[in-house]
Amino acid sequence: MNWLRRFMYGRYGQLDRLNIAVFIVYLALAFIRVILSLVFRIGGFLTPIGTSGIVSRMVFSVMFGLEMACVIVFVLRFFSTNIAKRTEENQRFTEWTYRFRDPNSFRNKRKQARREGKELFKCPVCKKTIRVPRGKGKIEITCPNCKEKFVRRT
Repeated sequence: MNWLRRFMYGRYGQLDRLNIAVFIVYLALAFIRVILSLVFRIGGFLTPIGTSGIVSRMVFSVMFGLEMACVIVFVLRFFSTNIAKRTEENQRFTEWTYRFRDPNSFRNKRKQARREGKELFKCPVCKKTIRVPRGKGKIEITCPNCKEKFVRRT
């Protein structure tokens, strides 16, 4: 096992967010290619037209090429010796995907409130977020904004 440790010394070798995303894209492309293969073979699509499978072969070639590109990017990033550049790439990717993982989303606010012993609900009329204590059973909540009353379980 020392040979592996010596080989990886000075290499990036991390499963960061970007490498995981590239691997997930690879798996999705492989899954789509398998599904398309079943559709083309079972359904017999595009063969009666007279193309004799040229289109299906082109589709599979493109899909396979994209899969291999993902594998190459993954391997090159993993075994790269330019650690600063790979860290910078991952940082840029993380900042770019931050908008999809917004900490101000209702789901993340609900998680934070549960940690604090509260529960969040949205008013059915005005959509205002209301905090109530957790573990009180079924309670009637009055919206402070529109005075609408609704019953929820906490």
